[in-house]
Amino acid sequence: MFWIDLLWVFIFALILSSILSWGFRWRHPAGGDAVGASFLFLFLILMLAMWAGAGWFRPGPPAEYHTPWLGLLLIGFFISLIILAAAAPVRKPRTPAEAREAAREEAAAATAFGLFFWILIVGLLIAVVVGYFI
Repeated sequence: MFWIDLLWVFIFALILSSILSWGFRWRHPAGGDAVGASFLFLFLILMLAMWAGAGWFRPGPPAEYHTPWLGLLLIGFFISLIILAAAAPVRKPRTPAEAREAAREEAAAATAFGLFFWILIVGLLIAVVVGYFI
């Protein structure tokens, strides 16, 4: 079951990450216009969140090979909506003073975002491990 859960999670994370990064043109707030970095970020977050869900939510209908694939897809969809809602559009500065202030705010936001990212990754990995072993 572990490998089948991982296969479903991988497929759904790949599909949802592709839709968000190429279809909706979502970009990582600290990454600029790098499509690959945004895709990888989304893929990692979605994969771990859905994998944690696979460990905690056990099969209900419809379940293929004892994996609640519809539940995994809904978890990925809701995480995608949260990511899209949290990403603010970038506004171009009008004056040099605004540009300096925006650069300072962007550096602070990138630091906070990076810290939150690693806390989230560690928390999701703990949820995956606990979900499968308890």
